[in-house]
Amino acid sequence: MNAEQTVESAAALLDKHSARARRLDQVSERDSGIPLSHRVFEAWKNMRASTRALLDERPSEARLLFFVLLSDVIFFLARTLSLVVAPSGATQAFLPLEIGLWLILVFVLRTASLYVFSGLVCFAGRGLGSTATWRETRTAVFWASLVAAPVGVLGALIGSGLGRLSTTFPVFREDVFVITPLILGPVAFVWFLSAGVAEAHGSKRTSPVFIAFSILAFMLAIGTVVFAARL
Repeated sequence: MNAEQTVESAAALLDKHSARARRLDQVSERDSGIPLSHRVFEAWKNMRASTRALLDERPSEARLLFFVLLSDVIFFLARTLSLVVAPSGATQAFLPLEIGLWLILVFVLRTASLYVFSGLVCFAGRGLGSTATWRETRTAVFWASLVAAPVGVLGALIGSGLGRLSTTFPVFREDVFVITPLILGPVAFVWFLSAGVAEAHGSKRTSPVFIAFSILAFMLAIGTVVFAARL
């Protein structure tokens, strides 16, 4: 399978899962009729207000799953762009296999992990005196995953562009230019997640939640690096 066939296969998979996400959105029992793009823009301006409006609508489980699946599609698109547009030599040799692995990771493990993560956040919040339910926590977490997903695509595009330019301008091979685009998506997710969870759990301030999630993300990143180094 060559690179062109790989891109076509990835596009077909994106179309398939996008169609599934749209069908889930259509069976939602409570849809305010506000365009999703407008909701996302509003969330970028004020995530807490956007989350509160969504919580007040009490979205159905189908609609929450739609948020997750659509964020999965966008996340997969961002990763595919990074692999296809500016692949390294090693990556190019195993491009179809790596895209296939990312497909499984995104649409199976990522979706399941967001459900589990929401439960853990709800449990921790209850331990700190919150009265938010798992459903309310799920709403905040799933909505944050969708709101932050386009930032990951932006980071992938910037990283791919810098990767192309690095052949002419070696300075773009420096770690700061390689790492910064990669962390745009995760940083955006932590911020939107913090604001959404803070609103769902009735916290007056977002900063303590953001600090807690930032520490957790840092620990996970360190753990991942250590684990990878031992392989």
